[in-house]
Amino acid sequence: MSRLLDDLDSQFRLKAFELIARCCEAGILVMIITTGRTLEEQRKALENGFSSTMNGKHLPQPPEGKSKAIDVCPYEEFQLHGPDKLQWNSSDPIWTKIGLIGEKLGLRWGGRWKRPFDPGHFEEGR
Repeated sequence: MSRLLDDLDSQFRLKAFELIARCCEAGILVMIITTGRTLEEQRKALENGFSSTMNGKHLPQPPEGKSKAIDVCPYEEFQLHGPDKLQWNSSDPIWTKIGLIGEKLGLRWGGRWKRPFDPGHFEEGR
């Protein structure tokens, strides 16, 4: 799986940059978890319940043959261990803040989905 912003479609990449920047402005540091996937990686994501389709936006999309989706995860600070831990607890309100930032940018947010609920996922369109 890729975490490279260069693996994003050029138009979508602009939205991904802005999502990350707006999160930083709001004091929310995020790690890029996934940008692009191969077909085999998508198959494994489907098998492991991280995706519900073999037509996911992380796969190469026309016209550029690059991803139109990004997965992010916020950092959680621990007083004893420093700011190097990720906040995977999807019930934390920080996820809603990130989701609303993405939606304001016109991105489709996986936190609105029932199955699979995917609060760190953003893709092209609404």
